[in-house]
Amino acid sequence: MRKMTQGKGSRRVWRTLARRAGPLVLAVALVSGAWATGHLATAWRTVLDTAVVTSITAGFEVRHVLVSGRLKTDRQTLVEALGIGIGEAMFAIDLEAARARVTSLAWVRDASIRRRMPDTVVIELVERRPLAIWQHQGELFVIDSVGEVIGGAEPEDHPGLFLVVGPGAPAAAADLLALLSLTPELAPRVLAAVRVGQRRWKLHLDGGIDIHLPEEEMQEAWLVLARMDRSNGLLSRDVMTIDLRLPDRLVVRLTDEARERLDHEMTEGEDT
Repeated sequence: MRKMTQGKGSRRVWRTLARRAGPLVLAVALVSGAWATGHLATAWRTVLDTAVVTSITAGFEVRHVLVSGRLKTDRQTLVEALGIGIGEAMFAIDLEAARARVTSLAWVRDASIRRRMPDTVVIELVERRPLAIWQHQGELFVIDSVGEVIGGAEPEDHPGLFLVVGPGAPAAAADLLALLSLTPELAPRVLAAVRVGQRRWKLHLDGGIDIHLPEEEMQEAWLVLARMDRSNGLLSRDVMTIDLRLPDRLVVRLTDEARERLDHEMTEGEDT
């Protein structure tokens, strides 16, 4: 008795599937006939169209679109780039083409798009992270963590970002900021950094002090300066320039006022 009931249930399931797949089976038959008549391309389009219609009839259509990782990307801009509409057949979506359109958006660094059957499209965005403001040829640009300009990002919307100047500055900005983060007591004093010859940095500090970092062993030189400032307050003195480019010495240039005072003290010392 139990086996008979299971048999009837199985037959009902197969009948349901047969009804849903009926148009597709017919289309496959058309393709078979097309081999003999030479109309294969037309018949194959019929198969695809019929498969899409059948999938919608079976409930495989877009009803939900889930997005994660969106902070800066405009919602409507994302919807238009995605190009997937509610009610569209799940199997008709070209995921690679949709991903290419989405990753072309200004704030999107990477994206994944996938189907979650039976009716959901899942989008995961990786957006660009603003890192610094780049000044180049009199214009300002927002750059991301890999040194690329974020199209459409306005510098005035990111007033707290660090300023880097000159050719080659964007590509080297991340390493410089990582270096400055090692000395939290000095980092806030650095107002801007100029890339010199696309090889080294000149830092502008508050108080009008310029720091010339070396091309090589930049971290070691910066940490030496930080230690000297902690021990004797070097950056709190009347200093105009500190040159760290020589590996075995630190060259300090005083302000004009400090030099005059020093000359005056030396002269008075000679008189006595």
